[in-house]
Amino acid sequence: MRTIVEFAWDSLIQEGEELCGDSVVVSSTPETFIAVLSDGLGHGVKANILSSLTAVIAERMFREESSVEDVIQTLVETLPECSTRKLAYATFAVLKIEKGRRAYLVEFDSPPLILVRDGEIVPVLLEKRELSGRVIGEARFEVRENDYLVLVSDGYEHAGLGGAYRFGWGWDHIARAVKRWIDTGVDTAQLTRALSRTCLKLYGEAPGDDSTVICMKIRPAVFATVLTGPPADRSKDEEIVGRLMAREGIKIVCGGTTAQVAARVLGEELKVDWVPPGKREGAGPPKKGAPPMADIRGVDLVTEGIITLGLAADLLRNAGTVHDLPPGRDAALRLARTLIEADDIRFLVGRAINPNQVADLVRGEPMRIIYVRELVRELEKRSKQVTVELF
Repeated sequence: MRTIVEFAWDSLIQEGEELCGDSVVVSSTPETFIAVLSDGLGHGVKANILSSLTAVIAERMFREESSVEDVIQTLVETLPECSTRKLAYATFAVLKIEKGRRAYLVEFDSPPLILVRDGEIVPVLLEKRELSGRVIGEARFEVRENDYLVLVSDGYEHAGLGGAYRFGWGWDHIARAVKRWIDTGVDTAQLTRALSRTCLKLYGEAPGDDSTVICMKIRPAVFATVLTGPPADRSKDEEIVGRLMAREGIKIVCGGTTAQVAARVLGEELKVDWVPPGKREGAGPPKKGAPPMADIRGVDLVTEGIITLGLAADLLRNAGTVHDLPPGRDAALRLARTLIEADDIRFLVGRAINPNQVADLVRGEPMRIIYVRELVRELEKRSKQVTVELF
């Protein structure tokens, strides 16, 4: 089973500044995950420039398999000097995870990585050496399913200084807080929000330093396949339905005619649920305009087509995470929630034109394809792996 790195991050900007002096770059493919957190010298514009350059260069070079020696040398030659302190300086931490298992950590003058495994804080032992006048820590280790990994900038360690914590929140207290929240079953988005809210509170709602957190979790990848629209060539009905059923993970059919095709090919009954979602026991209120759902044995979700796709696209545009979605279980909400929670999504899109919906063509394209394109765009913003097949 393929494992992935679920992640979320957030930054607090130092009070009185418009730009954050911390920068985050995250790249994720089925093979390699890289997270970079850089803290620029000082604060404001100069710190933002230093950290942005550092994060972008480090991510690109580590992704291209450059050695840490080459990365450090490139940074030394590239970063502009601070005019006040005459230093070209930005701290950074880089975590690279290959195939969801092999981890490589590089830290330069940054707070240590927090690793929580099986409810315990696990120390990550670094091998330190000097490169171009800088002491670099490196570690190679195996990560396991359900491991949580957290990177913070030093603004987190300083939070609460002289107040709730005499010497600041500190790494030990932060790590214990991470462990406590993980014990409650949070995902990375919830963990990130909890840490960010606590850090802000410790600063008295006015951060005295740029403060950034990246939360990561190793977990099995979630697959979803969406079949929408019958194929232009009816002889491909069995092929397109076969592709839906053959793929692992969650199976979704969007569209009344599409559902009829799927039911016929599968030899199953199509049962339409005409009870509005808000009328079902324990369900939230239905979203205005949400059409009914249906059932086909072997398919996880069966919905109407164009309206549901359009509503789901609207929901994704206005929700950063699954926790931002409104309550309810209508078709659009269920589709949006499934797409946000999935990691690898495949759209099987039929190009048949419904003669009753010719007016829905936009520049010769069915609205179905327009909405799928919008969904793909929103999902790729979240680093999802998305493929589209047209039939």
